[in-house]
Amino acid sequence: MDKKVSIIVPNYNNGPFLEQCLDSLIRQTYHNIEIICVDGGSTDQSKDIFQKYQSLDERIRYLEVLQQSVSVSRNAGLSEATGDYVMFVDADDWTDERTVEKALSVMEQEQADIVMWSYVREFKDHSLEKKIFDFDYRVFEKEQVQEKIHRRFIGLIGEELAHVESADALCPVWGKLYKRELITKHDISFVDIREIGTYEDGMFNLFVTGYAQKIVYMQEYFYHYRKDNVASITSSYKPELFSQWQKLFQIMKEYIKMHHLPAQYEIARKNRIALSLLGQGLNLMAGNLSKAEKMEKIRAILALPQYQEAYEQLDYSYFPLHWKIFYTAGKKQNARRVYLLLSIIQKKIGSG
Repeated sequence: MDKKVSIIVPNYNNGPFLEQCLDSLIRQTYHNIEIICVDGGSTDQSKDIFQKYQSLDERIRYLEVLQQSVSVSRNAGLSEATGDYVMFVDADDWTDERTVEKALSVMEQEQADIVMWSYVREFKDHSLEKKIFDFDYRVFEKEQVQEKIHRRFIGLIGEELAHVESADALCPVWGKLYKRELITKHDISFVDIREIGTYEDGMFNLFVTGYAQKIVYMQEYFYHYRKDNVASITSSYKPELFSQWQKLFQIMKEYIKMHHLPAQYEIARKNRIALSLLGQGLNLMAGNLSKAEKMEKIRAILALPQYQEAYEQLDYSYFPLHWKIFYTAGKKQNARRVYLLLSIIQKKIGSG
């Protein structure tokens, strides 16, 4: 195999973790790669580390962008990529040294557009494997791509609701190898995270998989997702998250309409709105707000017509008991109960 793979590494102040990340890339058993490191204005030692590795390995390229946005950094990396295929690795994570070789082998063997694999959540004192599907290997073609992969980036439907905690396990752009032509041909880029809050990965995958004809999933735990980085963007309170997610829901609605997608997509979108109570609530719980202020904000969210409409159409029959209790409290606009349940969930998350 002589195909070239571009690996894009966005970074902002991940200096303490960079060496582990870059070591895992330069040690790949497949050598025809370029590593495009894009720094979004770090104020730590990141630049020095990047330049050190650049002097050690000619396959490393270093870019600087002015904006501290992972979306901007990834788009900059995509514009510089020259490989036949593209993959993403976040600067505070790392990947198995066999990743590129194995993924590219499957990609070429199956003549696929995208290859996906599983990951390991790396906590401070333990690791947990994350299964995305309940099978070891699966090839999705045409209609299956739309029904099982593409629509899922809008939201869950039916029996998928039995695993709310895994709603976006498929979402990250890391853990995937993409045919670069699929991206460039359709001029696909990342929506700025500052516009939509958190789901820039999911939207990118929605756009890309909308054109994919064949996707392969392999149950390999190649990617290591660091969960002990307290500085990570996913661990901090975001006061603008509510308005950003309203923008996200609207973009999804327009996408469904523009592409004349089946009714299941709008059901999935409304389910995402209903399920977003968990993310919105946990975001509020992370903020420096009083109990009364948090409950008032929860009450305001639940009173919105689009949330009540979403809860009215939500199928509760697939939920395990704890999620049924939580989302029923949302449907009944019981802000106090939602707050108490969020407190329990927050403590459980904190314990790993």
